[in-house]
Amino acid sequence: MSIISRNERSRRAQTQDAKRYIQMTIRRMRQDMNLTQAQLGKSLVTPVDQATISNWESGKTELSASQLLDVMMLFGKPNFLMLLDQCDVQSNTFEDKRSA
Repeated sequence: MSIISRNERSRRAQTQDAKRYIQMTIRRMRQDMNLTQAQLGKSLVTPVDQATISNWESGKTELSASQLLDVMMLFGKPNFLMLLDQCDVQSNTFEDKRSA
């Protein structure tokens, strides 16, 4: 197996973990602020409907980088790259939940 293939596999796993972490974080922060999905959607710079927020939280669709930045700024966490650093620390949590 080439180094490139191993790196690709690792990147793919890290990307999937980051996506799940972002989904869970959006849901948790929205709930912590006592916002419905519809309220969050209407609060964005470019508003989206409730179904879009639901799809983001469930992983059916992905946010664009600008949408993610907008959501994180709304939650007072504009540096979403730091959020992803936390994902690395907590990646074992994802594996535990998947195997449960």
